[in-house]
Amino acid sequence: MRRVRPGSIQSSVQASISAAGGLECVSDDIGVSTANLSRATACDDDRPGGLGINHFDRLGRIIPASAVPLAQHFAHLAHGVFIPLATECVVGADMSELMLKFSSVLATHSEAMSERSKLPNDYTPNEARETIKQMDDMMAASAVVRAALSAKARGV
Repeated sequence: MRRVRPGSIQSSVQASISAAGGLECVSDDIGVSTANLSRATACDDDRPGGLGINHFDRLGRIIPASAVPLAQHFAHLAHGVFIPLATECVVGADMSELMLKFSSVLATHSEAMSERSKLPNDYTPNEARETIKQMDDMMAASAVVRAALSAKARGV
């Protein structure tokens, strides 16, 4: 596929196509030629039309993982975050998992703030990335528990 700017809609479209198995698979799934799929990742004003969001809606319904890069892209534009969630939850076990993830965030934070860090009382870029990863895991665990509790609150 084409070289595209990271964080652009074109890179999200490429990631979506990759998550669905590549150009040939997506072409077969949604009935759009591989040439048009590739062309849809170009960032220019000369291309006629492009792929509509309906094509990616259809692809996401066929292969849900292909919707993740696009959801993440649009969540980022809205100053948010999208993290796919597990669909099954056992509240007691998952609450314990949430606490375990929280303790991992605290441990990573404590290490970054310690004298053992290259930048005590602040985050190095690597420490920040690791803390973000730990926080993403914690937020996902929290959302799973919240979804289960919301279902119980609705009597489901």
